[in-house]
Amino acid sequence: MKLLQHTLITLCICISGCQSPDAASLKDNTTTQQNEMTHTFTADFTSDKEKLGEIYDFYDIAVRTERGNPKSKPATFGRKAKVNTVRMLGGWYNQDLTGDTYIWDGEKYVYNFKAATDRIDSWLESDWDIFQIVLDNPPWAFQRGYNFVNEPDGIHYLAKDRVGVYGNGLPPKDAKAWHNYISAFIKHLVSTYGEEKVNNWRFRIGSEIDTRPQHWAATQEEFFKHYQNTVLAIKSVLPNAIVGTHFREATHKSKYIDYTGNTEDAYAPNFVSWAKQNNVPYDFLAISYYPHITHPHEMDMHEVYQTQIAPILEHPDYNDDARFEIHEYKFIVKMKRAGFVSVATSHNSAFFAMLSKMMLEKNIKDVYQWGNARDGSYSPEAMTQLALNDMVGNTFYRNIRGVTQSISGNYIDGIFSQNSNNQNIDILMFSFNKENMEYQAPEPISLSLNVGKPVGTKFKYRVAQIDNASNIDQLFFADHPNAMIPQSQGGWRKDDAHPTASATNALNEAGLKIYKESLPKYGKINTLNWSEWRTSVTKESKGASTSLVEIDNTLPSFAVQKYQIQW
Repeated sequence: MKLLQHTLITLCICISGCQSPDAASLKDNTTTQQNEMTHTFTADFTSDKEKLGEIYDFYDIAVRTERGNPKSKPATFGRKAKVNTVRMLGGWYNQDLTGDTYIWDGEKYVYNFKAATDRIDSWLESDWDIFQIVLDNPPWAFQRGYNFVNEPDGIHYLAKDRVGVYGNGLPPKDAKAWHNYISAFIKHLVSTYGEEKVNNWRFRIGSEIDTRPQHWAATQEEFFKHYQNTVLAIKSVLPNAIVGTHFREATHKSKYIDYTGNTEDAYAPNFVSWAKQNNVPYDFLAISYYPHITHPHEMDMHEVYQTQIAPILEHPDYNDDARFEIHEYKFIVKMKRAGFVSVATSHNSAFFAMLSKMMLEKNIKDVYQWGNARDGSYSPEAMTQLALNDMVGNTFYRNIRGVTQSISGNYIDGIFSQNSNNQNIDILMFSFNKENMEYQAPEPISLSLNVGKPVGTKFKYRVAQIDNASNIDQLFFADHPNAMIPQSQGGWRKDDAHPTASATNALNEAGLKIYKESLPKYGKINTLNWSEWRTSVTKESKGASTSLVEIDNTLPSFAVQKYQIQW
């Protein structure tokens, strides 16, 4: 309750005073104490040694299941929507055989590839690009011939796993039939869409395979054989097809006891070794990342990389030519059966900025997203992506953070870049706190950028701020105090709702009614709120032919600031 109240109070203050981030209106840091508390950030845009590479677009793929609606577009920022289609072959949980592409008609097995191409066509006709087709759940007919048992016997699969959380999680009974089926499916795609187009699509074998029994109720060894069999089938038709797979993070632990009586943990490190030993190709390897806002270690980017990613990506047997990616991502409050409650506040905006820096530094090529837009408004993470989007193609530079420690425990950092054509500078700053979700007072920051310009060169800059005043749910919460009061105390908020949960998850029926009626008042949140342009001149630096761009500002907690600096 304290967090709810503090969030509301801070939000109201920010709405009246923080919505337009005008650097000229900020107070000078005149006292020694203020100077000591200023967070300083330096970057040298004159040194090739400080270049970390190019900022690339890693957030342009949308994940959609068999229930996905092609009419529901993600935030694309002017790009064409790209889809990763999950459960394309059938084998759905509801056992609706109209989606199955392999069917037992009572006498024989028949292919029903039209079920798949109808779904592909629905995406193409709605102006999407097919980025990746997922070959995960086998159609239900591939279970024919299995005998199920109630207790592990090492021979037969468990009856309780015949229908998994997401459908058919068992390998095909007949591996040869599966090989022939996959070959025929690829041939059908080529004959329908042309070899050139299909060669541009990627094929992923499996989804989170080591999430057992939800996605796979067999063993690691069985999946590795299944993967190899599937790759050979694909490449028998398209030798240059792009193929790969999708696991859980390296720290994944499982208590699931399979039909052999054993438990198995993360597959990915073992897959990397097995693939090298057996000369089995993979062009990409992916994990899932669902950080919980209630689990601090899952929001620590250094720990996340070192424990969840590095044991895979830095494995001595890892294929250096294979892309490493994240194929399922959402910043969440909690997991539900076949779903989740996402973080809907500005905490999400700040977290995605922090995640983005880790991805760019570690060369993680993609992060696939579920939904990041609704009814014309962008989700908090999509607002950060909007700010980052026009930095794509810029040169990414190393920056140095000063030693100042935040009194509130906030972690403040940024992504520093320069446009290679006109030398303009773009910076994305963020403030996040993995231990304390309460909004704190804004903190002073100071940017000192070494540039190849003579002292006294005139420049202009502006700042856009993404915070709790650019978030529809938080604006609604501020306007309606009952939305922050638990229903057990007479309010609208469900008693178990986390402070960062969306209104649709947090409010009871009465609150939801008012929320839906109020939405038109707030308009659409899908543009950045920029300050006016401000001008200044560069200051003296240590270099004879260089000078410093210096900008002082304050950065609220759980906020993102985009800086544009032009000559």
